[in-house]
Amino acid sequence: MDYVYHGSKIQGLKKLEKRSSTHQQEWVYATPSKAIATIFINNGGSDFFYSLGGIGTTEYPVVLVERKEGMFDKIFNLSGSLYTLKGDNFESGKTGWKAEVVSEFEEEVIYEEHVDNVLQKLNELAEQDNFQLYRYPNRPDYVPLDNSDLIPKVIRLHNQGFTGIIDRFLQIYPELTDKLNEEIESIKTKKIR
Repeated sequence: MDYVYHGSKIQGLKKLEKRSSTHQQEWVYATPSKAIATIFINNGGSDFFYSLGGIGTTEYPVVLVERKEGMFDKIFNLSGSLYTLKGDNFESGKTGWKAEVVSEFEEEVIYEEHVDNVLQKLNELAEQDNFQLYRYPNRPDYVPLDNSDLIPKVIRLHNQGFTGIIDRFLQIYPELTDKLNEEIESIKTKKIR
């Protein structure tokens, strides 16, 4: 990889420092896809706000799905920067998602591109062949309208020690309380057997 990209709402960075994330490792995160890096310029958005897949190729386009009405307006109406980094130190296959690469080193910024409004930029990207944008309630068949596909991930993160993840999830999706509790009980029952 010659270059990779990192999106941030923080502008003016000259280097990127390692950060700990859900992988419980300290890395600098980046992606070979400018579109995916742009998505990561947001106000605290996460898988609870959108479904994100693909890697930005013709065969596997980036697919971004708004999970609830107004979520994109909430997290993407801001400015930020898209940082270009040398790809030399970045490795793929460490996070379980082919579109994500990580470095174990602090990384110098090669170039900074200002993004005035991320939501507007995403709408522009949606006009390109390798990017699909779905605004609520539109979505591909594999993302259920009730967003219950998030439940296994929430349980997995809770079991990995991410305290408060269930409470945060239920603040956004109180309508999934019963389904979440049923799945937790089902897992407990299977362990007892």
